[in-house]
Order: sequence, then structure tokens, then C-alpha cells
Amino acid sequence: MPILQSDFQSYYRIFRNTHVSTIYASLIRRWIPKVKFQRERLETPDGDFLDLDWSKNDSEKLVVVLAGLEGKSNSLYSRSAIRFFNQKGWDALAMNYRGCSGEPNRKLRGYHMGASDDVKFTIDHVLRKNDYKKIVIIGYSLGGNLALKYVGEEADSLPKEIKATISFSVPMDIQASDERLNKWYNWHYLKWFMMPLNYKANRKKKQFPKALENYHGFFMSGNFVYFDTHFTAPANGFEDVVSYWKSSSCIPVLEKIRIPSLVVSSTDDTFISENCYPYEVAKKNKNLYLELPKYGGHCGFIRQFFEKSGWMEERAFAFLEEKI
Repeated sequence: MPILQSDFQSYYRIFRNTHVSTIYASLIRRWIPKVKFQRERLETPDGDFLDLDWSKNDSEKLVVVLAGLEGKSNSLYSRSAIRFFNQKGWDALAMNYRGCSGEPNRKLRGYHMGASDDVKFTIDHVLRKNDYKKIVIIGYSLGGNLALKYVGEEADSLPKEIKATISFSVPMDIQASDERLNKWYNWHYLKWFMMPLNYKANRKKKQFPKALENYHGFFMSGNFVYFDTHFTAPANGFEDVVSYWKSSSCIPVLEKIRIPSLVVSSTDDTFISENCYPYEVAKKNKNLYLELPKYGGHCGFIRQFFEKSGWMEERAFAFLEEKI
């Protein structure tokens, strides 16, 4: 305990294919209405900025949404969750990572798998400026790693208002997940990610050529091992890529988590490795709940065409109703 049975099921066989579920969720669900956000720019202590997008209901409850790689407030799964929680009477905040709000950030440093300090800075700001009684964090993929890493690192000093986290499709073992994305069956995802990442990295190299002298830009080729070795690690102050991988994973702090934290990952997710399913920690830590649907892909979990609400946000809300 607590390893949970999942009630997720795809009503159509087509959505039991990991690639169909993943691609449909991220690219084709275009009927989800956009959210009218109010943007707040948060200046960071190092002279950079974070753009926070708010959707408020004058509630005492807040959901903070952390997107995945290259995600933003307008990502389909982000706005689906925000609309759902707004309809339930909650305020919602989408945190745009450095360089992901539509404007390049100022510093060489960007966002990465381990940038939980930016999450902490955002949460501390929210608590200083608002009077929320309950705050929960929902993270997708990279954002799920950040959510878990934050509440684990801050376990002894976590603000009492932070009540729970829900994380979907988390690549906890970063090195193994980097290597798995290089497999032939993931080539289309790799190309899709590499295009915007290398576009941003090439721009940073022009700004900071000495700091990135070993990064030789490319546009539609390459892989995450190379990218993390020659860009992510040096750009974010890590000694080397192994140091980046180890220090950025949430795995070492999962045992410290003291608030209800749900981790949902499908067993057909081709992005993540076996080490990303924390069976042993879930058995030992009563606050960590692991749920492993057979199908769902990576942040997919599509049940049928043209759903009014998605299973992920429904599952998150049900977990919160039970635990907080």
C-alpha cells in the first residue's frame, strides 16, 4: 500500500494504442475552449522572470498546473485541467517555465527537469500575495517530476496550505527516459521535441557563446542525451550530464513526501522506463499513491472522441475529494 487499481479504460480500441492516445491528446483535441488568463510577471532573484497565468473564481482553493516539456498555460492538457477545476469553483494558476511564455527569458539558465526552485519561488509568491486555504499541484511529465521533487525537498518546511500533488506520466529516471526516447519507435516524438528545443538552444548560443562552446546546434536531428550533455547541463550550472540527471530526479526524495501524492503512469508509456514506476517507495510511504493503468500512453488517457472532460482531471479531482 498504496498501489491503486485504476478505473481508466478506453471505450474505443484505437485509443488502446499508446501512440494514438499520446498524439490524439497532445495535438488533435482542439475543441477544448481556450481559457481567458490574467498574466502576472514574477521577477526572479537572479534577474530573470516567470510568467504566471491566472484563471480566478475568488476561491479559497487553488490548483497550480505544471506542464510538461515545452508546455505552457495554453497546452491542451493544461487548459483542460484549468477549465475543469474552474467549473468546480477553484482558482487556477498555470506556471509558465522560463522561456515558455512566448518571450525568451533573459538568462542563460532556462527550465529543466530539476528546476524545483522556480516552483518553490512561485508558491512562496502565491502565498505572500493571496489567502488560499488549500493549494494542490498537478504536474504532467516534466511538471510531475517538478511537483514531486518540490514537495519532497520541502517536506520539513512545506507550507501548510499545500495539501496534495497529482502527477501524470513522470519520467523519474531521466537518463533511462532520455535513452528510451532515442529508440526507433519514438523517432517522431524525438523530432517533435528537438525542433523547439534546439531553436531555443541556438538562440542561447548566440547570446552566450563561451558558455555553450561545445553545443553545436542542429534543427531537426539529435537526441536528448546529446542535448542534455552539451546544452542542458552547462546552461544550468551542472558539472556534467550525469550530475544533472541525478540531482534533477525526484526519486531520491519520494520517501520524504508527507502529503497525499498520486502518481499515475500507464504501463504502455513508451517515453518512460521501468525505473519510473516507484513500486517500492509506494509500498513504504503511506503518502505516495501509485496508479498504473494498462493503457493511456504519455499524458494521453483518452476514453473516447470529443470528451467534454478528460480522465486525468476527473481522476485528480476524485483523489482530492477523497484525501483533502
